[in-house]
Amino acid sequence: FAFGMGILVLAYTIGHHSGGHINCAVTFSLVLGGQVPWYQGLANLLAQLLGSVLGACFLCIVFPCEGDMTRTLGTNIVNRDVYGIGHALA
Repeated sequence: FAFGMGILVLAYTIGHHSGGHINCAVTFSLVLGGQVPWYQGLANLLAQLLGSVLGACFLCIVFPCEGDMTRTLGTNIVNRDVYGIGHALA
């Protein structure tokens, strides 16, 4: 539910500015449907991929794998020994 609401808020917030290009699948479908020229679709795709890689790098810096219970980035468990009880939500 929370993920869907996040996408809904995102679409209504920036949809009128970007045309609803929230992810690569939306951009690709708009190119295939003829709503967006191929060169704009390619530019949007590259910008989206660059933004996702930069976001992942930022998360790796802010939340190092040593502070993660599984030692990878694929978890939602906070290591209390590293972050403490209250710092995980701050």
